[in-house]
Amino acid sequence: MAEADPPGGGSGEGGSRFRLYRGGRARVPRAQPESPREVARRLSALERRVERALTGTSVPAGLAASDRFRAFADRALAAVASLQRLSFSDLREIGTEWAALAQTVEDDVRAGLLDVLYRLWWRVEPFGLDHVPAHGPVIVVTNRGGALVPYEALMIQTSLAHHHPARRYARPLVDEWLVRTPLVGRALVRGGALRGGVTGLRRALGRDEAVIVHPEGGVAKRFRDRYRLASFGRAPFARVAIETGATIVPVAVIGAEEIHPVLARLDLPGRLVGLPTLPITPTFPWLGAAGLVPLPTKWLLFAGEPLDVAARTAPSDAADPVAVARLRDQVRERLQALILEGLRRRRGIFA
Repeated sequence: MAEADPPGGGSGEGGSRFRLYRGGRARVPRAQPESPREVARRLSALERRVERALTGTSVPAGLAASDRFRAFADRALAAVASLQRLSFSDLREIGTEWAALAQTVEDDVRAGLLDVLYRLWWRVEPFGLDHVPAHGPVIVVTNRGGALVPYEALMIQTSLAHHHPARRYARPLVDEWLVRTPLVGRALVRGGALRGGVTGLRRALGRDEAVIVHPEGGVAKRFRDRYRLASFGRAPFARVAIETGATIVPVAVIGAEEIHPVLARLDLPGRLVGLPTLPITPTFPWLGAAGLVPLPTKWLLFAGEPLDVAARTAPSDAADPVAVARLRDQVRERLQALILEGLRRRRGIFA
């Protein structure tokens, strides 16, 4: 075995010393060959990372409803294909990724369903959304139809997110019984809905948020009473608006009160299943679950002139029942006038 120095080298500053071994090769320890299972596991993990990089984490919000549906279908098929390639060791390795994946899929399903209802099923047309302030606390007051699910608030929320000049985000205020409803309650809360009550409303307005409320109270309005506002009761929204100085914007929803024509209400059977009432419609319960599908009416949204509550009242007026009642009645009158104007302007129930 001999050693040599490179030309002009040596061990000084200008060179680098190396050794040349003759008569054999340097031995490098060999790694143990990986098992086929380990190779498959690594390839599967690499493939999942490539798929996530190519498809992204969610369906883009700017796509049309049909494009969003196709994009979501592609992601769902890719997820199914990935699941078929998983092994038990993959499941252990993924860990918390499943929770994030489930949340992403749930968000995509909820957003896709709302887009389908908004653009294709009810073909919602909004008017006057610029009346909703871009900043600051806002209470959006709207009418309520016969459906147990607050579709009106969800469509207003979607419309503000898509068509408001500032893409204003609004949170529906829902009743406690609806939050406890399986599937529906969870989806509403995950979508940003607030639990019913003055405390939740006051906190949201304290964070300068926009909240959508239904002051009529009760659910399953009978078809014969459609588009006639019920009493606003004590109107806690008016008291909280005076306390916080929130702006109130009435929004009339035309088309929502025909999606479930309520012919009668059964209160006792409804309470037995955890609902305030059980509505009887031309399709439910006669058609079973299919009877819960809302009719594809044409919807129009009309946002009225905002009420600057802070300029009209002082926070101390919230303790004055007369001031609260005056504001409540004024909001109700404006909303009823918007509803009548909307009914005059629409061409038909389904057109």
